[in-house]
Amino acid sequence: MSHPTDSTAPGADPVVRHAPGPPPTLGRLLLLPALGVPARYYDPLAEQLTAAGLETHTLELRGTGDSPMRAGRHCDFGFREMLDEDIPAALRPLHAKGDGLPVWLAGHSLGGHLAAISAGRLAPAVDGLALLACGLPWRDAFDARARRRIDLLRALIPLCNWLLGYFPGDRVGFGGRQSRRLMREWGQMARSGRYQAEGIDEDMEAGVARYAGPVLSLRLSDDAFAPAEACHAVTDKLSSARCQEVVLDAATLGTRADHYRWAREPQAVVETITTWCRQHHT
Repeated sequence: MSHPTDSTAPGADPVVRHAPGPPPTLGRLLLLPALGVPARYYDPLAEQLTAAGLETHTLELRGTGDSPMRAGRHCDFGFREMLDEDIPAALRPLHAKGDGLPVWLAGHSLGGHLAAISAGRLAPAVDGLALLACGLPWRDAFDARARRRIDLLRALIPLCNWLLGYFPGDRVGFGGRQSRRLMREWGQMARSGRYQAEGIDEDMEAGVARYAGPVLSLRLSDDAFAPAEACHAVTDKLSSARCQEVVLDAATLGTRADHYRWAREPQAVVETITTWCRQHHT
């Protein structure tokens, strides 16, 4: 796995991990991680995808892993910086090769939401969208017990933001240390089920609905964070797209079919993604 590049400071190149391998045959893929998950966690997935012909690059989300930023009272950011700066900047080199290979955008959990919004905003630059264990954290998509946990998190966010200037997810066991604006936006998504970003004055829901490319929604059978109804709440937004859902269980994966483990033992996921790419690679 190559070393990450530069930084996520304003105006700088984003931190991107690249899995070296043979020349791609299926195209290039930009992978967006889940909330609080460092890009290096996906190295086994990226390496196997690249070996299978899908050159894979993993964007480090701001404030996580090798990002030089750490959320704090004097370091705040949110969806706007990722959507307006980091993701477009990470996509540009994938298109710059000039060989006509498709460019795919994939995201795990929060990364899937950012990928879906970006597909709507940057449609000509995204040949296909893969949503990996991506369920809307909208409270109405969960059972009563999970709704109580979501409501508790939503109540903690403004309190922690006021007291600390950031959200201490590393202490409360959810999402790692995060900026106050990002967590306000997550809380708004959990409350309303809609995509919005502070500082972006556009209808993101309409943009997602206009995206007409192929979409793969990969769901894990025992994923408490992204159950069926929450995943369907995301694909329902992609009303113009050609959506395909694949559900993987523990027997198929050879490991737990939960929200995270598949990225460390990704053989079945790699086969699912590359098969889908072949179906839509023209």
